[in-house]
Amino acid sequence: FSREDFARSHPGGALGRRLLLRVADIMHTGTAIPRVVSGTPLVQALVEMTAKGLGTTAVVDADNRMLGIYTDGDLRRTLDSRADIHNVSIEKVMTAKCRSITPGALAAEALHMMEEHKINALPVVDDDGTLVGMLNMHDLLRARVV
Repeated sequence: FSREDFARSHPGGALGRRLLLRVADIMHTGTAIPRVVSGTPLVQALVEMTAKGLGTTAVVDADNRMLGIYTDGDLRRTLDSRADIHNVSIEKVMTAKCRSITPGALAAEALHMMEEHKINALPVVDDDGTLVGMLNMHDLLRARVV
């Protein structure tokens, strides 16, 4: 009788959630995903971040493939650099080499990644790098993965 067998028998318990809950089960999808296209002025990206309430926005190309991410931390760094938020383009200030996760990954794996790299949000991408969702620490807390 393995841990996975136990989890399947008790899916509502803490172990069951950690072993069965997938990123796809709790991620934000569709219009709830904060995203802007490359070339967007930073000030418009900030409006998107505020509207979606996740503290981040994904930066994508015209085909919705991930190019980078812009977070509340990036905003603090941008302000420290005295950049003009009305005239700078998002790709000039985004984090291009961002971490991401796939929808089929375990939510517990997303938690581990966030803790290890000290980040609060993860874009969810498919095998082609297309943005399909967004996950943040609050989603994991609500799902009681933590």
